[in-house]
Amino acid sequence: MINSNINLYGPFVGRIALSLLFIVSGIGMLVSFPGTTQYFASFGIPFAALVVALVIVIKIGAGLMVATGIHAREGALTLAVFTLLTIFVAHLNDLIGALKNIAIIGGLLYVAAHDSGNMSLARKCPCPKCKKRTSAVCEIPGMCTCGICDECRGGKDNSSA
Repeated sequence: MINSNINLYGPFVGRIALSLLFIVSGIGMLVSFPGTTQYFASFGIPFAALVVALVIVIKIGAGLMVATGIHAREGALTLAVFTLLTIFVAHLNDLIGALKNIAIIGGLLYVAAHDSGNMSLARKCPCPKCKKRTSAVCEIPGMCTCGICDECRGGKDNSSA
């Protein structure tokens, strides 16, 4: 019972927890754009306003991708690369901050490796890539090669759940 609840709700809760960090931070940067631009400039980042705008788009956009499960892999990989880069920009002299970012990267890589789970809006996405991912059904046990369902990942197929 506990294991089935973790399998059902765990990926959803994990995606939301990870993505909230980026979405809330991105909104905060948007609301205090001038101050954030000055902060970025203090690190010697050229074209700080442009960089801040790009960071806001990445944080909110990729954060929403992870939260909703629509293109969660791509969003998670984008945020993982972004988070890795922030270690070199802002956390070189902050071991705890760097280690926290490494832990966040670990969670994002887990989402990228295992996709969004059962509780996502990916089934609602109209793009062909999402349709292929969410409609993969193992017709012949042991012969599926979709790479998405649990059978292809070495487990039991739960694609109908």
